[in-house]
Amino acid sequence: MINVFISGLFKSLNKHNINYAILRNYESIPFKPKDSDYFDLDIIVSSKDLNKFNRILKKVVLAKRTVLFKVFKRSYCHHYRIIKSYHKKFTNVQIDVHTKGQGFWGFFYLLEDEILDHKRRYKEFFVVSNFHHHLFNWLDKLLWGELKPKYSKPIKKSMIKEITQLDSFLKKINLNKRTIIAIKSLFLNKKKKTEDTKKYKYTILRSIILWSIFKHPIKTINWMIEFFLRELKLRIFPPGLFVIVKKENKLSKNLYVNLCSTAIMGQQAIFINFNQLNVCKFFYKYLTILWPILRKQGLVVCVYDKINFNKHLVVKKNNISHKMIMDILYYYKKNNIIFFPNVFIKN
Repeated sequence: MINVFISGLFKSLNKHNINYAILRNYESIPFKPKDSDYFDLDIIVSSKDLNKFNRILKKVVLAKRTVLFKVFKRSYCHHYRIIKSYHKKFTNVQIDVHTKGQGFWGFFYLLEDEILDHKRRYKEFFVVSNFHHHLFNWLDKLLWGELKPKYSKPIKKSMIKEITQLDSFLKKINLNKRTIIAIKSLFLNKKKKTEDTKKYKYTILRSIILWSIFKHPIKTINWMIEFFLRELKLRIFPPGLFVIVKKENKLSKNLYVNLCSTAIMGQQAIFINFNQLNVCKFFYKYLTILWPILRKQGLVVCVYDKINFNKHLVVKKNNISHKMIMDILYYYKKNNIIFFPNVFIKN
């Protein structure tokens, strides 16, 4: 069970005094959140401890007989996908390890020390402060344009409770007094919702950019360069799982269902038939339909018989075996380049 791996990992992190804190969704740890279809664990680790964290993670993966089947890195977050095979059934977790701090497109609004200095103990784990927990949820969803109603009430409740800390944070990023009063009033007004703060999105973003540039110029420049280089790399080598099969049949459809439960973590997944397309149209459809999914870590199982790709598997029996899934995940573990499948299946 994957919860045994999670427990073992945090015991080792505590034993070796790794400076970390879980960012969100820690109430059910070491088990998967009950209201989620997938297990996605976000933690922040001190940059000084990151190499040590990687060594501990690999040791625990081996000790708990799990498989680290995919690693891809962004400037602000390293993604680790771990799978546990038990009685030929799969359970998995994605661990997103944040470093440097919290920000947007390479611009800081909180450095890692500001976050980790206020962490607290929760059960046998360390988690971020209650204010930081909801501040990150608010700003992350606000700046990326995904401020959904389900986050609204918890964020507002926390901001009301921690209104003094909210005031200090907004002053820190140099928002003007009038805007600070307006944002606080929105949270304090019973008739208003967190979504109403969307009107201040670009005002807040401008303040974050200016604060980051003038307060931490060297760190910001380094982070911005790393951000764009890593994002470019993830577009050339998309981290999603792309499987091409030659025929649309029961095997290909069952394969799609099986991979949905093993290879992706809450990302988009599609099964699509391109057999009617010529080669030029195939590459066009790849760029317009498949690539946007694959660059965001999703899953595509595509039926296409016009090109014979390398890295192929030959399926002798018309059924999905445990070994077949593990073979596909083996190919998935390696870097893949744009336009090419991780694995091509002749069935």
